[in-house]
Formats: sequence, C-alpha cells, structure tokens
Amino acid sequence: MISLITLAAATIIGVGVIASFWNDIRSWILRAADRVKQIINGIVYGAKVFIKKVNEGLQEISKHYSKNGAQWEETIVTRNVSPNEVPADIRNKASNNETDITAELENQLAS
Repeated sequence: MISLITLAAATIIGVGVIASFWNDIRSWILRAADRVKQIINGIVYGAKVFIKKVNEGLQEISKHYSKNGAQWEETIVTRNVSPNEVPADIRNKASNNETDITAELENQLAS
C-alpha cells in the first residue's frame, strides 16, 4: 500500500516538475526574445531551444533569429540551471554538445 501511495506522489511531483520546467523555459524564452528585440531594434522571427551539460549542471540555450535588411542574424541567450530542475527525459538527452529540444517545447506548448 505504501509503495502505491509513494508511486502516486512521485508521479504527481514528477508531473509538477515537468510542467514547471516547460512553463519556466517558455517564460524565459519570451523574456529573452523581448530583450533581443530591444537590442536589435527589430523583429525576432523564431527561436530554437537547446540543452547542454556544463560542469556539474546544465545550460539552457535559446537562439533567436532576426533579419537585418537581407542578412539573417542569430542572437544566443544562455542560462545555467540545476539538473534537478530539468525533467529526466530532457536531462538524459543533454550532452557536452548542444542538444536541440525545440520539438519537445513545441509539443508541450501544443498540449
């Protein structure tokens, strides 16, 4: 009986961590896009999101794409996060190279 209760609590906590992560990353990207828009005095047309292992933690990376005349520009914004703030499936994808998690974010935003 206790194991079922523990499992249910872990599931509820896990769902909360996952929802919190995606809501947090969404808010961060929107703030970053607004800041990038102010810096470039233009329109941000899109963004991609990456995760990367750094030392003992993780780094979230957002790349914002804008256009200056006919030239496309990429502005990169990063922040360090604790691994326990990141869902296990995303944490497991992280490597020493940037791992694109844009599709996962899009799926979360669509649901």
